Amino acid sequence: MSRRNIEVVVHIDETLSTPDLNNLESSLCKDFGIEKVYINPTRQHLMLIDFSPEDVNSLQVLNYVKSKGVHAELIGGV
Repeated sequence: MSRRNIEVVVHIDETLSTPDLNNLESSLCKDFGIEKVYINPTRQHLMLIDFSPEDVNSLQVLNYVKSKGVHAELIGGV
């Protein structure tokens, strides 16, 4: 049986610099269960996170983001 990942959109409250966004993105990719992270360069407050529901749930993903020192809300799934 193949694994199917889930994508969620997270809103970042702060306005972060490009280096800070890159650090956030690469840091999240190292967290357990996170497969991919994408921050749209034209809408930097929105982050698309692809994760394995077998390993983590959406609230854990949001807590990963918040643990990086930013304020964020879960917008929903894609």
